[in-house]
Amino acid sequence: MAEPAIALREHPQIIELFTVLEQNGLHQQKDEVQALVSYIDGMEDKLSRMVDEMTAMRKEVDRLHDRSIQARCTFLMNEAENKVHQVSSMVSTAKNNTISAAGRMVQTFHEKGRAALRHAVQALRIPAVLTRMEHGFSHASQAMEKCAGRMDVIREELHLKSAGRALTGKEAQQVKELDADKGVLAKLRGFLTSCGKAFSEMERGAGRLAEKAGGEKASVKTELTALKAAPSGQHRADPGKDKAR
Repeated sequence: MAEPAIALREHPQIIELFTVLEQNGLHQQKDEVQALVSYIDGMEDKLSRMVDEMTAMRKEVDRLHDRSIQARCTFLMNEAENKVHQVSSMVSTAKNNTISAAGRMVQTFHEKGRAALRHAVQALRIPAVLTRMEHGFSHASQAMEKCAGRMDVIREELHLKSAGRALTGKEAQQVKELDADKGVLAKLRGFLTSCGKAFSEMERGAGRLAEKAGGEKASVKTELTALKAAPSGQHRADPGKDKAR
């Protein structure tokens, strides 16, 4: 097994940034960066467990007796795995960007002082980072829900096939194998549903943290609400205002 990646909170550049922020009394800025770091670490842990569960689930699929259904389940597993890898890549990118930004912020402090450091933390745009992650988790959750729905179709087909063989008096071994396959498909369906729920929780967590960290998402919501509430004539007037500027 590969060496586990170092947690973001334990990275030297992150530790140094926390120290510099603390020493300069920038406690709010430290809390904001710390919240992002803790969130990214938490997502890495959850995704690592999800990958382990997926590996175990693949072994279950490999034991399916019905080869046609096994092939279709393998295809679904590939789709789910690709989505997990996409999300993992997104989180990894956020992690690496945070490390790079931490190094730049410390360098900025040494070169330009405390005021520049405060501005550098704002330039990290933590709410925007979290909002992008929120969207990624949302897409992943929807993809897993679709996979679970397609899994239901496969399960129903296997159920009908099993019932048909039982009614026609096929060999008990064949019926037993199909019953075993039904158990595997139930596990696979549960796994896909669990992944979808996990991504939904990650999405909600990113959204809550984005609003708390600076309100970029909240400001967008406010703007959309205002647009919906405004009279249609006001909407038509806006382009004219833009031209006048």
